Amino acid sequence: MMAKKMTVRSLRAQKTKKKLFQSAAKLMDKYGYENVTIEDICRKAGVSIGAFYHYYNSKSDIIMEVFKQIDYYFEEMVAPGFTDDAVANIKTFFHHYAQFHVNQGYGHTSMVVKIQNSFFLDKSRYIHIKLNELVASAKTQGAFISDENDETIADFFLVVARGMLFDWSLARGEYDLIEKMDAYIRLAISSFAIQ
Repeated sequence: MMAKKMTVRSLRAQKTKKKLFQSAAKLMDKYGYENVTIEDICRKAGVSIGAFYHYYNSKSDIIMEVFKQIDYYFEEMVAPGFTDDAVANIKTFFHHYAQFHVNQGYGHTSMVVKIQNSFFLDKSRYIHIKLNELVASAKTQGAFISDENDETIADFFLVVARGMLFDWSLARGEYDLIEKMDAYIRLAISSFAIQ
């Protein structure tokens, strides 16, 4: 009986946190990160300010949730589809990177790239670890030739991709991010590929 009550409580807590996240994302998409208060988020979600602070320490913690979601998405949905072709996997990686942000919307992505935080650069995140593995595989397979170490090459690709996200958010989503990301990543790969 007690286990059932905890499950119901856990589900309710999960629902409240999700409601806060979705409310914040909608408000920030519409009004911008700087113009939305915690009170606004709570009012839209229909929860108390105390409930907000139970799940998040600050408004910027909501942005961190996006990073956690992309890492989860890559680990659970993208990586299982990788093949033995490391270069194709890198292209797939960034295709999905763009797709994830298109699904979030340019306003949401704009919030993420404008907020200065170190989570983008956290090398212990799944997304960084996996990309380093893909680059190492491409070098092992003889597809890449470079004196640069794997991490430097992976960082280069991520800087290109983050630059694309920033540009796309500045353009207010006016172009096809996936198509442009695919093209730019092909160009980036050609910098290291054996000709």
